Amino acid sequence: MDEFEFPQFDDVGSFPLPDYIDYEKFKQFYWTGYKGIVNNADIFENRGIYNFFIHPFLQSFQLKLNAGVEIINYPQHMDMYTQFLKPIEDYELEPSLIDSKKAIIPELFILERFAKDYYERTGNALKIKVCITGPIELYIKKHGFTIYSDLAFNFAKSLNTILKQSIKNTKYLQNSIISIDEPSFGYVDMFNIEEDALIKAFDKTVEGIDGIIQIHLHTLKKYSIPIQAKNIDVLTCEYASDHSNIIPKNDLEKYDKFIRVGITRTNINSIMAEKLDAGASLDGLKTFEGTMNLIDSKEFIKKNLLFAIKHYEDRLKFVGPDCGLKGWNPPQVAYELLRRTYQVIKEVRLSYA
Repeated sequence: MDEFEFPQFDDVGSFPLPDYIDYEKFKQFYWTGYKGIVNNADIFENRGIYNFFIHPFLQSFQLKLNAGVEIINYPQHMDMYTQFLKPIEDYELEPSLIDSKKAIIPELFILERFAKDYYERTGNALKIKVCITGPIELYIKKHGFTIYSDLAFNFAKSLNTILKQSIKNTKYLQNSIISIDEPSFGYVDMFNIEEDALIKAFDKTVEGIDGIIQIHLHTLKKYSIPIQAKNIDVLTCEYASDHSNIIPKNDLEKYDKFIRVGITRTNINSIMAEKLDAGASLDGLKTFEGTMNLIDSKEFIKKNLLFAIKHYEDRLKFVGPDCGLKGWNPPQVAYELLRRTYQVIKEVRLSYA
């Protein structure tokens, strides 16, 4: 392992809103902001948009930054389905095909200004991760498990358009990773669609996009399909919560792919259930201190990281929490989970220096 390059720390999407923000208000001004950007309005001048969307979003981003995340997934406060299904439906030219003039990720627009200010303060560019809900996941959510390939391909084309209209790499802001989020893939049976059509949809989603392309899977049971997609560079897995989520290193080598391994559990409901089974009280777990105690220990996180390094060696590119942190309220708990993960990565990385 002389040429071993230590994996980078990235995270996955969702994050809890600050306590003082009402989710319904957030949604209202999120979509007001979306329309404002599409119509070239200065959304930073709108007090409602700023107070209920921009400010809490940037607060969450700053928490991730302070926690030590090296490639930060823009905080996804919006539901992962609505965020993409609503604009595709609202602005479709034909079924599930969005009008390119109305295709944006508003969070990236906001980060452009933040990144410029950050660069001027620190001299450093921000490296971010852009997570999009995948075409098959969106199809299943809207239409169910019988999949018509032409319609699935329209979802892929819409997502590709959204990415191309939203990503702007500058000296301040680098969209280093693009991640296709397919949490149901491998868990559900899909009908009426061949493997080749699934691969084609994944490839189309990120066609012509500059950056490292991940596909975020919750299980590796059907990894043999996305591993064949020529535009996907990295498979991901939720190893911390399910230690059966392992694939042979030589399969990654065969297709020249890499892997991201989740080393900290984020499935908070399952962790709470374990604690309740062990005799903890529900009221105790719901307190701030009780929730903080649900975060994996540094020893557990370190054990997962060391396993991933040993098993995948030079094919391991990224590590971080399993999935998003929306359920880890309040945001200070989510911050602590990220910070603890970073502390372990930092300590182990030093031992490899």
